[in-house]
Amino acid sequence: MKASAGKQPIRVVIADDHPVIREGLTAILRSQNDIKVVAEAADGEEACQLCDQLSPDVLMLDLRMPKKNALQAVIELMSHHRAPKPRIIVMATYEDEEDIRRTLSAGAIAYILKAAPPRSIWQAVRVAAGKDSRLSSGTRFETCLVASGR
Repeated sequence: MKASAGKQPIRVVIADDHPVIREGLTAILRSQNDIKVVAEAADGEEACQLCDQLSPDVLMLDLRMPKKNALQAVIELMSHHRAPKPRIIVMATYEDEEDIRRTLSAGAIAYILKAAPPRSIWQAVRVAAGKDSRLSSGTRFETCLVASGR
């Protein structure tokens, strides 16, 4: 999908402790003209710092990272007194109901599996950023769950 003339691309920060995952996600997202990766983080603490500094449209967080896991990072970022609140996608290698419930309850917008095909990752970013309204909240699509009421 191409960004419309005059429209800013969706700005994304990717946080994962595995360089190959960060680089792969960056390549997948950069293949879309309407999505721009503005930074990468290797742990949850760095992700929070980058989110505060850059105010991205979407923050993609690995569920399990050093220093701060995704749940800790979501709780910290959602507790800040700033607007707008970050739009967070949590990524994991498996689908665990408790992890999904906890991260979405804490404020994450979506939970996506790392095995998702590129089109699902693009779609999750667009939905999280509010740029794709084809899906209603609370809907599962392929390997992603979008939170209700966000």
